[in-house]
Amino acid sequence: MKWLERWQAPGESNWLLLRPGVGQAPWSWLRLADGRREAGEGEPPSPVGARVALILPGNHCSHSQLAAPPGLKRDEWPLLLEERLLQPAESIRCGCVSRQGNQLELVSVDQALLEQWLSQCADWGLSVERCWAEFQLLADTPAGTALCWQRSPDLLLLKGVSELSRQHWLAWPTLLGSNLPAPWPSLQPEMFEGAWPARLATLEPLPSLFDLRPARQLRLRVAMAPGPWRLIAACALLGLLCSGLWLAQQWRQNEVYKAQVVAVTGPVSSPRQAAQLLKRQRQAEADRHLRLRQIEQLQMAVQQWLQAQPGWHVSASGFDGQHWTLRLRGDQAPEAATWQAIARQVGVAVATSAGEGQLQLVFDLGAVS
Repeated sequence: MKWLERWQAPGESNWLLLRPGVGQAPWSWLRLADGRREAGEGEPPSPVGARVALILPGNHCSHSQLAAPPGLKRDEWPLLLEERLLQPAESIRCGCVSRQGNQLELVSVDQALLEQWLSQCADWGLSVERCWAEFQLLADTPAGTALCWQRSPDLLLLKGVSELSRQHWLAWPTLLGSNLPAPWPSLQPEMFEGAWPARLATLEPLPSLFDLRPARQLRLRVAMAPGPWRLIAACALLGLLCSGLWLAQQWRQNEVYKAQVVAVTGPVSSPRQAAQLLKRQRQAEADRHLRLRQIEQLQMAVQQWLQAQPGWHVSASGFDGQHWTLRLRGDQAPEAATWQAIARQVGVAVATSAGEGQLQLVFDLGAVS
């Protein structure tokens, strides 16, 4: 038994953490093995028995605590956040960090982004077992305190608990200044910096946001004892009848699928043409969801900037499907580098033009900054 415990122990602390890059930034990875740490960027090393976890970047996920009605199912969680995130529920993937009574602590991420990241892991031949938000890597703190992680020169991640024992997360671009919104000024901070926290939370008990394990195939072995041949013949006949019913059901279902495809794509001449049309429609829908997510992130960044700059306000805005145009009025125009940095974090391009007491920003969601 002791030998078995020694053999199993290293696996508990053997992890490969993968964090997607933002915009053109490369992926980051952290390898933990038997108390040793190794970090790098780009394509990760072979896990060699390590358990792989995908880490959602803090500025690409949303954190909410809200009451859920009784009987709400897991696949209905996005409905609670649809109005708050200004995204269709079907474009959001939600995971639960904690549950207390009817209070849910949810983390949401854009479904298209998550699929893109998981696809990249699959291309590297990595099987992702867990999925955590970046904030989950930070240990819990007592009420009235906070952890402030300077993850990069332009991004600060904060995790803290208010006096009311409410958990708070915040991804704060440093270009917005040091005037943090409530409740952060009232929390006692512990500062540290680096690509990864020097002290991680205990990984094993951390709840995974999503179940990413493939479905297990159950193999049943049935030993049939000798018995009357009549019983065997009856079972064989019953099996033939079930097979016939199953084939008839599959044929009817196939006709339903064909009708559904025609309803979406219109008349097609071949299955290949239908597949191409469906692929283009899915790509267009994924692009639309991505742009909605980018606009949401830009809106949050602009709102945070306006909170730190009370002399400025929005005078007009518009969106033509690719370009989000924003007109601001205020005293002294900020440097163009401020908006370039915000656009770069979201992964878009921005053009600025300043006049007397006004500033026009055009974010191009079809280009990468």
